[in-house]
Amino acid sequence: MPAPLRLGASSTPRTARRVRRRPTLERRLAKYTPLIEVSARLAVNGLLSIAALGALGQLVPYIHTQAQRLEQVSQAVKAAEAANSQLKTEFGRNFDPAQAGRLMQEYSGYKTAQERQVVWIDPSRP
Repeated sequence: MPAPLRLGASSTPRTARRVRRRPTLERRLAKYTPLIEVSARLAVNGLLSIAALGALGQLVPYIHTQAQRLEQVSQAVKAAEAANSQLKTEFGRNFDPAQAGRLMQEYSGYKTAQERQVVWIDPSRP
């Protein structure tokens, strides 16, 4: 059924007027979404970079201290190895049967029958 005609109206049907609605907050923010995401990523990465640099700043002195300690321990190990080597040679010398006579003479001060003790006297003293 055709639409009834009104008095004073044209014979063409009226087109519906489009009502412009105000864009919702979501639609207004939609065009800024990539900008917000990139800004958030940059901010988070910047904070992580600052935290990483701070951690590295604290690690550098620690690494330096550890290197010094390692050098001290290396020197102590070298000294201990030298002392150990000396003790091994002395131990081997003390328990060597060929050296037994010489060691007894060193430790006791006794001389063999073939040796004579020489005593030097100062002639200027009476």
